[in-house]
Amino acid sequence: MVDMIILTDGAAAANGARYVNVENPADTWTFVEPAPAGAPPAGAVPYRLLGARGDVKTAAPVLYTVELDIAEADLPEIFRWYEEEHLRMLTDCPGCLGGARYQRLDGGSPNLLAAYRFEREGINETPAWITARSTPWTERVRPLFRSSRRFIRRLA
Repeated sequence: MVDMIILTDGAAAANGARYVNVENPADTWTFVEPAPAGAPPAGAVPYRLLGARGDVKTAAPVLYTVELDIAEADLPEIFRWYEEEHLRMLTDCPGCLGGARYQRLDGGSPNLLAAYRFEREGINETPAWITARSTPWTERVRPLFRSSRRFIRRLA
């Protein structure tokens, strides 16, 4: 089941929030959630919602995205870490409005996405955020990340 699509070509969607990468303004994502019925349009990347906490339906001024590529065999451990610790700890940080995690459905890479809604830029650099992402469990699962990409995006 497709819960959300991202249009990565910068095309705006009627019911989506458009975010621009702070470091590369040519890199824009339009989050369309819920996904429209039927097959995703050309250029869309389909995702299934895995979990959410806080306000993840309201467009926030800043979106912090984390993309991970995880081997199929390691997904259960990563899912357990997110559900039991990581998502809660990060969304409890002051300035984080909410967070959601998704699994990519088209077989592409990276296969996981986390999207955190922030009140403002810099939340991911605060002492609270750094502490929340530096737990012993996090240190144990980090070697399972085959690659990771992190971006700050502003609401366009």
